[in-house]
Amino acid sequence: MTTAALGFINASNLRRVRKVEVPVQSFVKADGLDTCLACWKAWMSGDQDKDLGMKTMRGLSGEEASAPDIHEAQQDADQRIGAATDAMINGLSRIHVWAIYRMCSIASVWKFPNADLTVVATEARHELTQKLKRNICTATLF
Repeated sequence: MTTAALGFINASNLRRVRKVEVPVQSFVKADGLDTCLACWKAWMSGDQDKDLGMKTMRGLSGEEASAPDIHEAQQDADQRIGAATDAMINGLSRIHVWAIYRMCSIASVWKFPNADLTVVATEARHELTQKLKRNICTATLF
């Protein structure tokens, strides 16, 4: 009686949950192109000379080498992916470059009035995906 009054778990309060009632969330791998474009947008909006701070000055100040910072390592990896993606984008034709810029909301105006943006954007995504799959820096994302 005291267990029911205090709210303790009692065998009569338990019920078995069937497997179909439990929601299962399966892992969905992120699209490699979307990851590269997100890193590229951050790279385009940021200052590329970020390596001039304390990280560079650590060795000059006499501090001993400590364990690497995980956040700095991830930021460096994102910067490398952004730079590689920028190089691959610049290797596309001008209309495809403009479509990528427009898709990522970097360009505000579509400068090709005779072309359909949705068709050109699909072609540009396909071309860029093929280039990024062959790049050594971005191939592991696909």
